[in-house]
Amino acid sequence: MDWEQVAKGLSRPFGDEDVFWRIDRSFGNWARVLCYLDARAVMDRLDEVAGVGNWQDSYVETASGKNVCTLSVCVDGVWVSKSDGAGNTNIEGDKGGLSDAFKRAGVKWGIGRHLYSLGETKVNLSEQRPSVPKHYLVVASKRGEKTKYGAAPSVRELQKHLFGDVSTPAPEKQEPEPAPKETAEETKERRLERIRNAIRNGGVPKDQIGLYLEALTAIQSGGKFSQRGIENCDPKALPDHRLSVVSQRAQRWLDDGTSVSKMADYVTFCIAGGE
Repeated sequence: MDWEQVAKGLSRPFGDEDVFWRIDRSFGNWARVLCYLDARAVMDRLDEVAGVGNWQDSYVETASGKNVCTLSVCVDGVWVSKSDGAGNTNIEGDKGGLSDAFKRAGVKWGIGRHLYSLGETKVNLSEQRPSVPKHYLVVASKRGEKTKYGAAPSVRELQKHLFGDVSTPAPEKQEPEPAPKETAEETKERRLERIRNAIRNGGVPKDQIGLYLEALTAIQSGGKFSQRGIENCDPKALPDHRLSVVSQRAQRWLDDGTSVSKMADYVTFCIAGGE
């Protein structure tokens, strides 16, 4: 893999299943909202594109209390570093400042940079909580006022030009989750749903799902298969790190429209005597 491929992989857009929304400012029955990634999504992207052993982060604190993160990526033995910083947050203090600095350094590498091009985004608010998936829900809470809720838009719809011609249907209605923070179980379910969605919409024949999952779990080097995947793979049984990388790969194949062709490449690799 060369630097051009790394840059392309890191800057690949994030879909609705990977982003969160929060209120920037609320004005009566409407609010301005901001779209953002959590630090885990940035880590997952680095693991998937660069490899777990080919990136690292370090931090220093300035005299003014600002946290500066240096994020380094290695390709073919060459390390390149980019840095950015952030102050401590009101919510998580030092931890929030470190996380923000890490994410901002990731933007220097192109990770999530497309979210800055969304422009001003507004949503309607009401006292009735909408029945939408958690990552679309925004909450406006002010002291002395009743809590209001809104439904954020789809990033895929707002930035169709980044995702090809595939139109994203409106989010399916579902009962809202009461817990505001995502648990480890919910994170795992997100990744499993990403794989299921890639199977449903990637043209994978039902009788070849096993082969598809085996190809997903195969080791790749420089964009080519270098080691066979897991036969009779059950994604639920994968360790968290492996599931993260596999789900990101499934999303990339879906976005690129290469799910079926990747399966064919994997079959060719196996026939050629791939280990």
